[in-house]
Amino acid sequence: MSTTVHYFGKVRNQEAIREVQEEFREIAQVSGWSHEMVDHVFSQEGETTGMRLSLRGIRVTFNKTTTPMQLTFDKDGYLSHIYYEKAAESVSRGVAGGPTRQLLHQIHTSTSIRSSDSSTHITLVKLLDYLKKRYVPNLEVIDNTGYWYSRDESVLASRKLELAKK
Repeated sequence: MSTTVHYFGKVRNQEAIREVQEEFREIAQVSGWSHEMVDHVFSQEGETTGMRLSLRGIRVTFNKTTTPMQLTFDKDGYLSHIYYEKAAESVSRGVAGGPTRQLLHQIHTSTSIRSSDSSTHITLVKLLDYLKKRYVPNLEVIDNTGYWYSRDESVLASRKLELAKK
């Protein structure tokens, strides 16, 4: 079973990003989770210097079956994830093959849980609750299990699929 929790919103002010980094670093250390401080500027190949994207915050990894909880913010303070994708240069011209270049993408943040471990899902939601209360008052969450909305742990239980008899 795999589930993804998407979350987006804007931090209350730019100074709060440093507070998020420090507080969630402490939470990760006490909980035994790995973490990575993020303060990075991304640039697209061949771009002018005015078009760079930046990302600041922290990534917290609970375990090996969960993608990191990304509390990373763009230059305007929105929760964001930035990544590079390799693409053939000639694809944009309609020709297959040829050299590749990196495309820069900015998307909202999400965490995927690739196990039936409901405790990780509950922990993620508790941390998002805390983030909303302290730093991102307009936080919106899309949880495909429905747990964010209901807080009913039974929706996290793995269900067995059975073949219907004819």
